[in-house]
Amino acid sequence: MKNFKYSGKRITLALASDVAGGTLSRVLGFIGMPLVNGLAGQSIAIALEGVFGMTYAAYPSLQPAAGSILYWDTTGAVLSVGAANDDYAAVKCVTAVSSSDGSFDGLLLPQDKPYGQEQS
Repeated sequence: MKNFKYSGKRITLALASDVAGGTLSRVLGFIGMPLVNGLAGQSIAIALEGVFGMTYAAYPSLQPAAGSILYWDTTGAVLSVGAANDDYAAVKCVTAVSSSDGSFDGLLLPQDKPYGQEQS
């Protein structure tokens, strides 16, 4: 196809702030997994699809089960179980969140709010 550029499974974005590789992040309105550490001003690859090992910060008080949808809380910049009107459905739990360390396998969900339509 003449207009095809790339699959979109990962994209390269210029960072507004530092990110840690392997830590779910919001970059220019995209929720994804930085593939490497990056400093503000650098352009790095961000994965937008796939299953990744993640950590849920609200364990052990909350332990979402496999199949649960977690939302990107735009205020706290963390995953949460509840969605405010400006939060993104970001991850579906492939495994239950561990009660010992909060780890789980999470599937990145398709972006539901294009860049420019997010609230913060």
